[in-house]
Amino acid sequence: MTEQVKYSSYFSKISRTLLSAAFLGVLASPLTPTLLHAGIDREGKVPPVEFVQARMWKNMQLADFRLEGEVRTNKKKYPIVLRTHGYEMVYEFVDQPLQIRVVIDPDSSSIQKRSKATDSWTTLNETDKLKTVLDTDITYEDLCLDFIRWEKVSPLGTDNIKTLPTWAFEAEPTGKSRYTKARYWISSEYFAFMRVDAYNSQNQVIKRVEVNSVKKIGKAYTIEEMMISNLIPGRDISKTQTWVTIFTGKEGSSGL
Repeated sequence: MTEQVKYSSYFSKISRTLLSAAFLGVLASPLTPTLLHAGIDREGKVPPVEFVQARMWKNMQLADFRLEGEVRTNKKKYPIVLRTHGYEMVYEFVDQPLQIRVVIDPDSSSIQKRSKATDSWTTLNETDKLKTVLDTDITYEDLCLDFIRWEKVSPLGTDNIKTLPTWAFEAEPTGKSRYTKARYWISSEYFAFMRVDAYNSQNQVIKRVEVNSVKKIGKAYTIEEMMISNLIPGRDISKTQTWVTIFTGKEGSSGL
């Protein structure tokens, strides 16, 4: 049984969070950002980073799902099957010769791809991770959520995203990245990502990811729609957008 739920219901009941980044990692919303985001209170009290990270990793263990949906740009739709279990996610593009396997755990991440199920997985190097997935706004780096393991992390204060109280953090890359830093907001009550902004070397936001809606499948919750936007640097306006939408799903049938 599939049931759409509102944000408040989702975050009041959630026990596991499906995060793909980034989604599918992690970020513009069809709602007006200025109405949902009042600004960071630099005097707000934020707990130690290590404590928040530990709770986040616990929540990021994914349910055993087989999900069907699509990745959609302004020009094209790509049907997908997404399989999740534990720290592993496999994206299968139904009408494209592409499958992507991502494993994200507290110590490391890996990302691999292949053309079809009978092929062997090929691990992407640091340069290949910076490339985009087909013609979407998603990069392979985005799928890895590498920013949550960057060592230089600073608490910024408290904020509200989509009416929920959050803690804001800023992280700088320790390895190769398209971004010079990432700013992310975590629900202070449910330890779930609410928003991620990625910056260029001019301190301008160039990518934003937010979850727009979620749904219940069986006893677990998963993303219903996520939107990833490449922004016009310095203007906070979307240049291109990609939507990830889940239509149906079944719990306990990932095959992973």
